[in-house]
Amino acid sequence: RAYIVTLVNADIKKKGYEWDAGAAIENMILTAWANNIAACWMLSVDRDEVRKILGIPASHLIDSVLALGYPEEQPVAEDDADSIKYYQDEDGRLHVPKRPLKKVLHINGF
Repeated sequence: RAYIVTLVNADIKKKGYEWDAGAAIENMILTAWANNIAACWMLSVDRDEVRKILGIPASHLIDSVLALGYPEEQPVAEDDADSIKYYQDEDGRLHVPKRPLKKVLHINGF
């Protein structure tokens, strides 16, 4: 496993960095997947603890953490059937409900 902590130098930019950080993290995720490495983008982290562990100076904001590793399972994406609950089947395989494209895509108007 590996973790990437995305930092923002607040002496350079205090606002509006979210788009830059988000684009950078998404590119890291796509690169990881291209190399068969799973990624999990985490925003809910104990920033004070991360700052303390890594000795991050106060001048730097902790945007998020990206966890990387080799996947141990192969979840199945399926139509949501009006439920967003994840579940494991009798074989222990994770099922992840996803809304079908026709429910979220609007062409030429909402």
